[in-house]
Amino acid sequence: MTVYAPVKTSVRYPFLDEVRGGAVLMMIIYHLLYDGVVFAGWPVPLFSPPLSYWQDSIGALFILLSGCMCCLTRSNLRRGLRCLGAACAITAVTFFFVPIVADWFGVLHFLGCAMLLYPLARPLLNRVPVLPAALVLFFLFWITFPVSSGKLGGPLLSILLPAFLYRNFFTAILGFPPYNFASSDYYPLLPWIFLFFCGSLLGRLLLSYGSSRPGLLRSRCRPLAFLGRYSFFIYLVHQPVLYGLFLLAGQLL
Repeated sequence: MTVYAPVKTSVRYPFLDEVRGGAVLMMIIYHLLYDGVVFAGWPVPLFSPPLSYWQDSIGALFILLSGCMCCLTRSNLRRGLRCLGAACAITAVTFFFVPIVADWFGVLHFLGCAMLLYPLARPLLNRVPVLPAALVLFFLFWITFPVSSGKLGGPLLSILLPAFLYRNFFTAILGFPPYNFASSDYYPLLPWIFLFFCGSLLGRLLLSYGSSRPGLLRSRCRPLAFLGRYSFFIYLVHQPVLYGLFLLAGQLL
């Protein structure tokens, strides 16, 4: 069995920035509609299918890409602490200024925790074959996706989970929220940690033969690459900007 040692690299893959930039663009559009629904009463069915799936797909793309970067970054500890610090700031701001949309465990909370957990899983992830393990992780993600609603499985097989798992805020972090838990953005460890680790395997695959494919190092859409390169900063500032625009529009209209 081949063992892959963790590699620190200074190579940047522009196509990853471009995919992340596309996710940033979708996120801004989604949050524009979200603020319109919450603050202006826009009649957009944002919280029911198919638009509710759109939010999950944006979050899934960010999580997959972030997992991929675990093999390419110099410090997952620094990344994780930065995400958790920003997440705590977002929780504080939303709780005190707009409690109706308080963010208790959103995507940044999850990413921070996942980055800090990754070193514990890395010895195993570095030893398993990439594609079979990625398929297993994606399957685990799929069957645990409905955990927050009290069950396991998909449409053909559904297993109800015991009610005692859904107790408090700490079980909500794991993926078992109590009935009175509410968060404007919610990405618990289950099921999303499986998708994050799946992304880390794809990052390992990229390292193994990425340098032999020059196309991966060439940018094809510089505006999207720019958005992706500064995605963390854009994530932090775009909602206050949008919220400010809605407040300004409310004063003018």
